[in-house]
Amino acid sequence: MDSPFEKDVKNCVLTLQQDGVILYPTDTIWGLGCDVQNEKAIQKIVDIKKKRP
Repeated sequence: MDSPFEKDVKNCVLTLQQDGVILYPTDTIWGLGCDVQNEKAIQKIVDIKKKRP
């Protein structure tokens, strides 16, 4: 049986493979991530950032 961490990693990988965007913690803030070779996923991050106040 997978640990909760392993399940999270598998879910992230699946999301990235399906043109998705993930949210991950850094040392100071949360980061947005995607497959850098996937134009559709990159556009999703651009769209998200345009909606920030």
